[in-house]
Amino acid sequence: MGGEELIPEKGSFVLAVNHFHGAWTPFVTAAVLAALKRRRADVVDDMAMVIGQRADTKRKRFFVARWVRAIMMWVLDRWQHNVLRIPLGNTNVSIDQLRTWRRVATARPSLVFPEGLASITFEKVRPGAGQFVRALGVPVVPCAVWYHQGQWHVEFDAPIAWAKSPELSDLQVGLSIARLLPADLTPSWRGVLDRWQRAHYAPAD
Repeated sequence: MGGEELIPEKGSFVLAVNHFHGAWTPFVTAAVLAALKRRRADVVDDMAMVIGQRADTKRKRFFVARWVRAIMMWVLDRWQHNVLRIPLGNTNVSIDQLRTWRRVATARPSLVFPEGLASITFEKVRPGAGQFVRALGVPVVPCAVWYHQGQWHVEFDAPIAWAKSPELSDLQVGLSIARLLPADLTPSWRGVLDRWQRAHYAPAD
């Protein structure tokens, strides 16, 4: 674990976390909160988690998929006070929920998975996710989490320094998370990440 000292000492903020392995979301969240506690023990119990939730299509699922979904719903229901669900595929409802999140984010720290879809590797940020967290007006802290050799690894970075153009926000969020992860977990980001790091972290003459 590293980078906890880069988390704001006071006030609200957003943790932008890679959505590592969807079935492990409760463990991912627990690992992040354990690392966060080293710096901001005052907010751990009240941390809001923003999740996208698709309507149940009633389609036939394999037993394991049904079991995983049931476990996830049980965990989220048990942590209801801290969970803000954003229904996906329903624009009108989503807008209302996003407005709610805007109010929540100014009052207490929150955790969001910008990818939307979970994956072992870090994939594309959901369009508009970066622009929205930028518009919240609180520091957005990149956070990378992964499991390797029997233990969880959590890394934080300094709050994102936004570019002048809001259109670059999604890319900035993605790059800020990708640079914290091992190379084998960011295959789709390697090209643009290498160019970005050369431009922003080149050694001084």
